[in-house]
Amino acid sequence: MSTQTITIAINHKNITCTLDNTILDAALNAGIYIPSLCYHPDLPPFGACGLCTIQIEGLKDPKLACNTTVKPGMKILTDTPEIKKIRKEKLTNILTNHPHACLVCAEKEGCAREPCSLNVKGVERCCSKLGNCEIERIADYIGIPEDTPRYTPQNFPKYTDNPFIERDYNLCIGCSRCIRACERIRGANALGDLPDPPNLVDPTDFPEKLLESGCQFCGVCIDVCPTGALINRIEKIKDSAPCQISCPAHINIPQFLREISQHRFTEALTTMYQTIPFPGTLGYVCYHPCETDCRRDELDDAVAIRVLKRLAFEQTDKIQINSPQKKSNKKIAVVGSGPAGLTCAFYLNQWGHSVTVFEAQEKPGGMLRYGIPTFRLPRHILEKEIDIIKKTGINIKTNTPITTLDELTNQGFNVIFIAIGAQKGSTLKIKGEDDPEVLDALQFLQQVYGKTNTKKMVQTDAITLGKKVAVIGGGNTAIDAARTAVRLGSTVTIIYRRSENEMPAYLEEINEAKTEGIQFQFLTTPVAIQSTNKGLQVELIKMKLGPKDARGRPQPIPIKNCTITKDFDNLIIAVGQEITPINGMKLNINGWPEYNTTTLSITDGVYIGGDVIKPASVVEAVAIGRTAAQQIHQYLDGTKEDTQISKQKPPPQKTNHATFLKKRMIIPKISSEKRLSGFTEIEESLEKNIGTDEANRCFQCDLCLYLSEIPQPPVDLLPFQMKTIQEVPQTAGVYTTFDENKKIIEIKGTANLQNILREKLETDDTIKFFTYEEDPMYSKRESELLQQYAQKYGELPSGGDDLDDLF
Repeated sequence: MSTQTITIAINHKNITCTLDNTILDAALNAGIYIPSLCYHPDLPPFGACGLCTIQIEGLKDPKLACNTTVKPGMKILTDTPEIKKIRKEKLTNILTNHPHACLVCAEKEGCAREPCSLNVKGVERCCSKLGNCEIERIADYIGIPEDTPRYTPQNFPKYTDNPFIERDYNLCIGCSRCIRACERIRGANALGDLPDPPNLVDPTDFPEKLLESGCQFCGVCIDVCPTGALINRIEKIKDSAPCQISCPAHINIPQFLREISQHRFTEALTTMYQTIPFPGTLGYVCYHPCETDCRRDELDDAVAIRVLKRLAFEQTDKIQINSPQKKSNKKIAVVGSGPAGLTCAFYLNQWGHSVTVFEAQEKPGGMLRYGIPTFRLPRHILEKEIDIIKKTGINIKTNTPITTLDELTNQGFNVIFIAIGAQKGSTLKIKGEDDPEVLDALQFLQQVYGKTNTKKMVQTDAITLGKKVAVIGGGNTAIDAARTAVRLGSTVTIIYRRSENEMPAYLEEINEAKTEGIQFQFLTTPVAIQSTNKGLQVELIKMKLGPKDARGRPQPIPIKNCTITKDFDNLIIAVGQEITPINGMKLNINGWPEYNTTTLSITDGVYIGGDVIKPASVVEAVAIGRTAAQQIHQYLDGTKEDTQISKQKPPPQKTNHATFLKKRMIIPKISSEKRLSGFTEIEESLEKNIGTDEANRCFQCDLCLYLSEIPQPPVDLLPFQMKTIQEVPQTAGVYTTFDENKKIIEIKGTANLQNILREKLETDDTIKFFTYEEDPMYSKRESELLQQYAQKYGELPSGGDDLDDLF
């Protein structure tokens, strides 16, 4: 790409441009509009529509601005009468094969299309994009010749062969943007070849079935289409891909999947580290809500996003996070080294602050280390990730419990972040629960995994269980406790007071528990425990589901006179978690901290996050840790821009349709026999090529977010402010509102232009510009009749037949 600048003249105005610019690029960069329907800033020029015709001094014939390169001293005219005439002829040629009755209709402004007041046939009318259509704006700019022939319906079939894109080639103008976007941006060739020499595409040349033709449903073709020929059948992507929106940490999932598909594992980790410092851990234990909203699931199965995080982590030997160059003089204390605490510490350190983490236990990690079984999260993965965090310069002090906030303020910390977790189990509050054979699930898990390291998997001698064990509860802690007890040699039954559908545990974990032979007894709860010489005699009562509670779950109601008694050696209670607060924390009536839900602060300079707010998943704890870091950074006079995530426009993609068509990978796991004989991780390492092929299954539906803005014809817009609105007449007419990018928000008719615009000013802050056109809704005689009606009845007629009768 040349950087040499030259000077040319367009419409007698000297402008500078680079030697490799086309005339169209040079003009648009200088703010000079030249119309085109086949041009797009991100696509190679094609020159099919002919609307960008211009005249170059010294040349007899007009040229196309889109494919003519500038030369030093070139003099160009874009708006001569001859050029305008040519453009109208080219536009006529296009509109002859495109429904355009609405474009020439005197009543089009504010028209809702249905029903048509002039009874124009539907096939001759414009599509649902009327009012916000590119071809409509260009037609208004160039002007539609009066002798433009009436459109003759082509009666092409509408294609709905997939859940994502509806195609109506009756609306196609043959600009070829979709073909070029598919090839250039997505790296596919699903829509056929370009005409040679350049010409408008024949709509009959497009394939009937997109999946068979190589389409990978990114949707870029829809966004570059200037008409309604290509329409989304599902919700249009606006700010982020659905998977990224549903991810609590808002990881840029499409980007790291692209990088993995290209074997760029280091870059994929760099993308993830912008929002999470635990890609390896989350690659094992994340509950992956992103996969639920993955658009690929509409076609066959969602992309296996979770395990691909782990693949990138495992395929990168040396992971180094650079320490920040800029340092503040602010000191921050983080209490607790679980996922929320370490995440908050990691990002505050990255943004230049000095961070010290205080951990009461012997080793950092919180519930990642002391609560999650090793067969779900291998400790060498956790150790490696914590080591990476330490090497960024964060000081972690273990065996250092904090009991009061004063301990930290007296040490000169500017801010305190409390992430102590909820490591105390709730009780059933029933008779016999204090028996030594009744165990708290959190303490049980800590006893088993608390001394775990990379050499010794678990402390199997730390606790002894009997042969028959019951776990009370239906959450993930209950499942973890039950699966741990099975590995210690017990026969385990999970007892839950609601039905299986209401279990808060993740479905995958429930299914794994079933695979390992764990039994479930639903709609049952213990009411009393009695110790006998044979163990524990547990009285259970059957339940039924009643009305829904505040969280939307049906309440379990005991069934009278419906009790049973069962014998167990041990009970493990997993019915909830509570916190042990630090002195100085104010708790609400339910025993949880009171805090500002926006800033996460409990008082000036003191913030909280993680399970201390609400026991949640690892990824939710990570997300709230980063949110807390952002709030703290801004509290310490940091800017919001410091914490923003960088987004880079992806380079042109290369794709393999055969790989794209592959079914979802099967995550390799050890056999049921092997898993119950020890505590080794269940999921095995992924083969690199299998993982990259899986990443290739991604639609890359975020690519539309990186498209450049399409140049729009100039419109004299008014600033949307009270001073301008006060000058608008209080008469009937049509108004058009625009956002900050001068995109149309709304076109609508109203009986009083000024009043409606005043209302909009107070209620809609997305409007930045507007235009209006006076257009009386009723004739003078009709207005007189309306006034007489209002004087007689005290109100205006409701419309429809009433108005017809009146007029």
